Amino acid sequence: IKALSGKLDRRHVHTRKLHDKDIDYIEGWFALSEANAIFGFGGWDRQTIQLEKLFEKSSASGTACSYMAKVKVSVRAGESLIIREGSGIGTAQSLSPADAFERAIKAAETDATKRALATFGNRFSLCLYDKDQAGVDKKSEPKTYCAKAPDGSKIGSGLSKEAFCSALRQLI
Repeated sequence: IKALSGKLDRRHVHTRKLHDKDIDYIEGWFALSEANAIFGFGGWDRQTIQLEKLFEKSSASGTACSYMAKVKVSVRAGESLIIREGSGIGTAQSLSPADAFERAIKAAETDATKRALATFGNRFSLCLYDKDQAGVDKKSEPKTYCAKAPDGSKIGSGLSKEAFCSALRQLI
């Protein structure tokens, strides 16, 4: 419960454009990693309970398809079993029909899993639905470096990785 009550680290929030609007999201691998870290590797399960092809179109330029998935996430909490469901859609296009189907199915299952996990709170991106994003940690400051001469005097501080490497090359 303590881990679920925490804020989502801003470093894991990504943004993409959708119809000229910025959409914030977390990546699928991160949601699964958080579930393993919070619930334990054996403390939760995911099951695809519905998978439906929405469309398929093949042409000389390849195959495009879209799938809808419904996923059930079960979390063991002591003697209790907490069950949440989510649905998602995945679309893909490829020269290979098999590749298009695989990617669309994976995207739909991942989207559905993320939506089911989001019901567990901020650490799984629920806070991204809040326009103020109060459940997201503030943006962390980029790490900076300090370069010193052989006598210990500073020759540069607050440097980026690249600037630090340049300073070292100058020293050498």
